[in-house]
Amino acid sequence: MRKCLRPGRQGFSLIELMVALTIAGILAAIAYPAYTSHLLRGRRADAISALTAIMQAQERFRGNQNKYASSATTLVPEIAQIAPLYDIRISAGSNGDFDIGYIVTATPVAGSKQAADVTCKALVVELRGATPFYSATGDPSNSGTDSDTSAQCWPR
Repeated sequence: MRKCLRPGRQGFSLIELMVALTIAGILAAIAYPAYTSHLLRGRRADAISALTAIMQAQERFRGNQNKYASSATTLVPEIAQIAPLYDIRISAGSNGDFDIGYIVTATPVAGSKQAADVTCKALVVELRGATPFYSATGDPSNSGTDSDTSAQCWPR
């Protein structure tokens, strides 16, 4: 059997414990913003999925009705379940009616977890003719003006 060289020493000293806690705190301070950013991007993917579902449903609707629908719940009744943290709205296209285009906008619900997403405050898909245009705007209070954040919000 092996004898302990220092019989009085057991466990960690207070200094060793404080150093370990300091290192853990620094690592947590670095990891937390990355984690919350990852959660925001994941929830943003729900909005992109909902917008894609609306676009597909619009094309099916136009095939039967000869115009685009004006309500998201008409097209996809479960839209609130696909993107519960976003408010999805459909408006008329640039010509003012639903005959040749539409605009779908996804904005975070006020007071929800996604409302903290200052990079992508509004995700927009506009269909002009047969061509979809994707855009996004950031929070105006974050930059002073509505900033175009399409490259950061729409993965390609």
